[in-house]
Amino acid sequence: MPLASGTRLGPYEIVAPIGSGGMGDVYKARDTRLGRIVAVKVLQDQFSSRFEREARAVAALNHAHICQLYDVGPNFLVMEYVEGDPVSPMQDQRRLLEIAVQLADALAAAHTAGIVHRDLKPGNILLTRAGEPKILDFGLALVRPGASTHRANDALVTEIGTTLGTAAYMPPEQVRGEPADARSDLWSLGVVLYELASGALPFDGTKAEIFESVLSRPPLPLHERSPQVSPDFARIIDRLLKKDPAARFQTAADLRAALRQVDAAGTSSAPFNGKPRRWAASRIAGVALALAALGTTVGVYLWQQAPTLAPVSAWQQLTDFADTATEAALSRDGRMLTFIHGGRGFPRRPDAQIYVKLLPNGEPIQLTETPNPKCCPAFSPDGSRVAYTSVSRGADAWDTLTISVLGGEPQRLLGNAAGLAWIDEHNVLFSEIKGTGLHMGAVTATEGRADQREIYFPDHEREMVHYSYLSPDRRWVLIVEMAQTGGFVQPCRIVAFDGGSAMREVGPQGGCSSAAWSPDGKWMYFGAQVDGESHLWRQRFREGLPEQITFGPTEETGVVIAPDGRSLVTSVGQRRTILWIRDASGERQLSREGLVSAPQVSSDGRRVYYLLRQTATSTDITLRVLDLDSGNSERLLPGSSVIDFDVSSDEREVVFTTAVGGERRIWLAALDLREPPRELARGADQVMFAGERLVFRVLGETSNTLYRIDKDGTGREQISDFGIVNLFDVSPDGAWASVVSAGSTEGYVVPINGGAPRRLCVTFNCQSDWSADGAYYYLRFPSGEMGAQRAGRNALVFPVAADQMMPALPPEGLTPQNVNETIAALGARVVQEDQLAAGPDPSVSVFMRVATQANLFRIPFE
Repeated sequence: MPLASGTRLGPYEIVAPIGSGGMGDVYKARDTRLGRIVAVKVLQDQFSSRFEREARAVAALNHAHICQLYDVGPNFLVMEYVEGDPVSPMQDQRRLLEIAVQLADALAAAHTAGIVHRDLKPGNILLTRAGEPKILDFGLALVRPGASTHRANDALVTEIGTTLGTAAYMPPEQVRGEPADARSDLWSLGVVLYELASGALPFDGTKAEIFESVLSRPPLPLHERSPQVSPDFARIIDRLLKKDPAARFQTAADLRAALRQVDAAGTSSAPFNGKPRRWAASRIAGVALALAALGTTVGVYLWQQAPTLAPVSAWQQLTDFADTATEAALSRDGRMLTFIHGGRGFPRRPDAQIYVKLLPNGEPIQLTETPNPKCCPAFSPDGSRVAYTSVSRGADAWDTLTISVLGGEPQRLLGNAAGLAWIDEHNVLFSEIKGTGLHMGAVTATEGRADQREIYFPDHEREMVHYSYLSPDRRWVLIVEMAQTGGFVQPCRIVAFDGGSAMREVGPQGGCSSAAWSPDGKWMYFGAQVDGESHLWRQRFREGLPEQITFGPTEETGVVIAPDGRSLVTSVGQRRTILWIRDASGERQLSREGLVSAPQVSSDGRRVYYLLRQTATSTDITLRVLDLDSGNSERLLPGSSVIDFDVSSDEREVVFTTAVGGERRIWLAALDLREPPRELARGADQVMFAGERLVFRVLGETSNTLYRIDKDGTGREQISDFGIVNLFDVSPDGAWASVVSAGSTEGYVVPINGGAPRRLCVTFNCQSDWSADGAYYYLRFPSGEMGAQRAGRNALVFPVAADQMMPALPPEGLTPQNVNETIAALGARVVQEDQLAAGPDPSVSVFMRVATQANLFRIPFE
C-alpha cells in the first residue's frame, strides 16, 4: 500500500509519491533534522546488515553527476532529490558529446571507488533543470570497497530480490550470468549513447531476441545508422559495444580522455539527422581534392608543424621513487637531468633535495642535504653546475645557490633571486622581490648582477613571478605567476623581453604552473590545471589556440622540451590527501578517498567539517561534515563548489566562498538550508565569523585588505589599511584577526575594533589561530625557525584566559633569542603538526597526510 503524506520513516517525513516499480516505490520526503527535501526509495524486502554496511560506503561517493545516496534504512534508501527528466535522443551532437564526457567522468569516480552500477539506462540518467546529467541508483549495485573494477568479486550485493539490469542495456557477460565489472558499465553507456545519437537501440525486439543479438550479432555501426554523427564519436560508441570486454575501453577515464579528444578536434552542433547544405558539401569536396593533389607533402609539413605525443605505451620512465620526483630540467646537450626528489607544495618543503642523473640509464645522485625549501633547478651553460632556489627566513627569503654536479657544498650565486636560468655564459634571467613583501617580478642581469633590468612586474603587491622562460630568439618571455590569492590559479602570461609590449595571457584558461618553448620557437607548451585536471597543453606562437596533449587519470606537472625537439620530460603521478585524528587513543584515519582540505573541528569536538575534492580531476569541491562517533560523512551545501568556509560556533550557519566566472564571492547560509544562501560580497574571500559580524579578505587591484560586514549584508567597512597576504583566523570573541603582513611576510594579529597591529614573530609566514572555545592559542611557524628543527611545521600552544584571547607575547614578537624564555614563562608546549585543526584541547587534533607518487617520464613526439 502506498505511503500517505505525513508518514514518518525515521527522521524522514513523506511529502508525495514520485513513482513506483517492481522493486518498490519512490517518494518525495523531507529530512526533519536538516529541513531539506530528499527522495526516499522504499523497497519490498528488508536489507541485510551487509548491504546496509556497504551501501553506507557508497554514500561517501560524491560527484556532480551522480545522485548522491544519503542514508540507508531497514528497507529504504534516502537519496538526493533531483528535479529533471530522463535523457532522450537529441539533435545537438556537441551537446551530446558534453553529456557523454560528464557521464564518463561520473563512472570514473564510481569505478575508482570500487562501485559498479550494473543497470545504466536512460531511465537512470536524469537531466536536471540546468541541463546537467545525474546518474541514479548507484545504491543498488555495489562492489566491496577496494575490489578491482576489472575482476569484480562475485559477492555483488543482490539481496533486494530482483535481478538487476534491463535487457536492452545489458552486456554479454551479464546476460551470461558472469560478474559485472567497470567495462560492463561502459557497454551500457555505449547503448545509451547509441540510442541518444540515433534515436534507435543497437539491439531491439523481445527479451529473448535482444539476448540472442547481444550474445551473437554485431550492431549496425552507428555511422551507418546516423551518417551525420562525427566519425570519431561514432567509432568511440561502436568500441563500447564490443562483445569482448577486453576490446572495449578498459576504464571510464580512458573513455573520457578519448571523448575529450573528439571535442578538441571540433564537433558540429548541427542536427544528427540533417543534410549538409550543398555549398558546404562542395566546399568539403574541394578541400579534399586539394589535399589529395598535395599528397604526402602536406602530411610531412603538418608533422613538422604539429608533432603528436607517442601513446602511453611508449613513455620512458626516468625515475622510480616511492614518493615524488618533480621540477625536471635538462642540460643543454640533453645528456643530464636534474630534478627535485621529495617534498610537496611550492616551494618544495624541507625534505626535498636536488638530484642529478645521466640519461638514459644513470643512477640518480643526491646533491643537496640542506633543510631549506627548494624549487627551480637549472643547469649552467657548460653543465658543470646546478642552480636552484633556496627559501629561508625573512623578506630576502628567495636566494639562488649553485652546486657542482659532482657534489660538494652549495655556494650562493645571488641573493633575492629565484627561478634563475642562464641566457648565455654571462647573463641570467630570474625573479626578485621588490620592496619588503612578496611582490616578485622578472628581471635580467649579468651573473654578477651588473646591468640589471626589469622585464615585468605584476600590478598586485601579492602577485609573484616564480618562473620565466625566454624564447629561442630571445624576444619573448613566458611567465608563470602566482595570483593575489596565492597559488598557480591563473593562465600563463607572455611579455616582450625588451619590455616593449604589454603583457597578455596565453595557454589554457586555468592554473598554469610551468611552460616551455619548442627549439624552433614555434610552439609554447604549458603544464596547467584546467577544470580540476593537471595535464599538458600547447599553443602555436603567436596566434594559435590552446590544445590539450595529455589525458587520462594521472596528473602531469612540469614540462621540459628536449634540446633536439624530439621529446619532452614531465612528472606523472597521482595524489590523495587523507584526514586523520590524533587523540588519547592514538591516531586513526578518518577519510578514505579524494583530496581533503581545510578541516575545522566543532566546539564540542564531536564533528569535523572539511572540504573534499573527490578526485584530482573533479571540479566540484564539496563541504562535508564527519561525525566522529559514527564515522558517517554527509555533504552540506549541495550545488555549491566551495573554496573556503567557516562554521558558526553554534553550528547553525556557514559562511563560504565560491568562484563564479573566475570572480570570488562570499555567501551566508543556514546549515539546515531552510533558505537559499545569500550573497554578501564579491571580489573577496577567506571569510570568518567575528561575533555577530563577519570578517573577510578583499582582493584589491594592488593589495589585499581586511573588511567586516553584518550578516544581512549591511555595514560593510574596512577594518584597517594594513596590507595582508592571508587571513588565517578570527578569535572566538571577534576581537582579533590573525594575518600575514604583505609588507614583511611576518605574522601579525590585527585588532578588529581598532588599534595598531601586533607582531607575532620575526619569521617568514608565521601564523596563529584559536581553539573553538578560545581556551588555547596556536602560534604556527615553519620548521627550522625559532630553533625547532623538525620536518613539516611546528606549533606553540599557549593556554589563555577566556577574557584575554591573546597570550602575553613579547612586544617585538617571538624571536630565536626569546622563544625558550617565552615558552617557559607562559606554559606553552611545542607540537608538530601538518595543517592541524585544533580540537577542544591540545591532546585532540585533526590533521592531513598527503599521499603522492610521481615520477619523471620522457614522452617522445611522433
